[in-house]
Amino acid sequence: MTKTYTEALAEWVKQRQEKRPGQDLAAVAFMAVREDVKAAIGAGYAQKTIWAHLHETGKIPYRYETFLKHVRKHIKEAKREEVPKAAKVIPDNPTKAAVGRKKDTKPTRKEGFTFEATPRKEDLI
Repeated sequence: MTKTYTEALAEWVKQRQEKRPGQDLAAVAFMAVREDVKAAIGAGYAQKTIWAHLHETGKIPYRYETFLKHVRKHIKEAKREEVPKAAKVIPDNPTKAAVGRKKDTKPTRKEGFTFEATPRKEDLI
């Protein structure tokens, strides 16, 4: 009796998964040594050196490119997320913020380039 295509496909997928290590195994292996990698990067070691040592000792069985991907994802991006962004303070009433300012002072110049049609004498050479 012949198998249907879906049965043959299901059997092939099962055999293929058994032969090939998945991405999950690489992620699990990296998470096991993540704190060691953080400490080594903090101590100033190159990522290539850290990978070579972990690879030779058998702690991580994958390529250097995969190691870099996990460092970027689990260490560097996680560090960015830990740093909170400064919250802007918006006054309840915008006129209250202007009350403390002296009326005879000029507003400060904005940074960057601003075009003025009439030149100032101090700017001329």
